[in-house]
Amino acid sequence: MRKVIVVLSIVFLGVSASGCATLITGWYQKVPVSSDPQGAAVQVDGGEKYTTPTKLHLKRNRDYTLLFTKEGYRDETVKLMHVVSGAIAGNAVLFGLAGLAVDNLTGSQFKLIPVKVEVRMKKASE
Repeated sequence: MRKVIVVLSIVFLGVSASGCATLITGWYQKVPVSSDPQGAAVQVDGGEKYTTPTKLHLKRNRDYTLLFTKEGYRDETVKLMHVVSGAIAGNAVLFGLAGLAVDNLTGSQFKLIPVKVEVRMKKASE
């Protein structure tokens, strides 16, 4: 019986030390990115380049700048902003300070907006 209590206590502590948002949303957010016309290059913060349409797998705890380029079209820039998610309220009620601390460390209490990026590029001659 004592072993059962110890095991249940360890499980309870493990769950209560995990933030609600961390469990539900995770550290990363998948952001669908598309352009009209398709096939534009999208560069994240001057680093990695992808081709539209794509899904970006980004950490939730910071802002990003997306640069869209395509020959014959004007460059377009989109800012992704991180804002506090509604999951933090439930976390405070269910898990208290331990849950809030975990979500703060992982960045899971944030979400990126816009949640979907659609860019209509203008021809360079316009």
